[in-house]
Amino acid sequence: MQNVNLAFVLEDGQKLYIPNINDNENVEYISLENGDNIVETTKSNSKNSKININKAALNELETLPGVGASLAERIITYRKENGLFTSIEDLKNVSGIGEKKFENLKDYISI
Repeated sequence: MQNVNLAFVLEDGQKLYIPNINDNENVEYISLENGDNIVETTKSNSKNSKININKAALNELETLPGVGASLAERIITYRKENGLFTSIEDLKNVSGIGEKKFENLKDYISI
C-alpha cells in the first residue's frame, strides 16, 4: 500500500487499482477509462520516476507519499512566491514539511 497515495483525488472516468501482494512492482495504479495511465508508480527510485518539484503540477505533487491537495497547493504557492527550489532540501521551507515529512519525500523528488 505504500505505493498508493491514499490522498489522491480521483476525477470522473479515472480508475484506481489497489495492488495485492502478488502484483508486479511496475503496476499502473491510476488510469483513465480508456486505459491510458495517469500516474505510473514503481518501487524503483530511478531518476526517471522522480517528481521535479520545480515543474510538477498539482496532480503530480499529490502522487508523492503524504502529499494531499492542500500541501501540494502550498508547494506551488511557495514556488510562485519565492522562485524555483535550488535544492530538494528547500522543500522544508514550505509550511507543513518538516524533517520527518522531508525524509519520506526525498527519494521521490528532484529539482
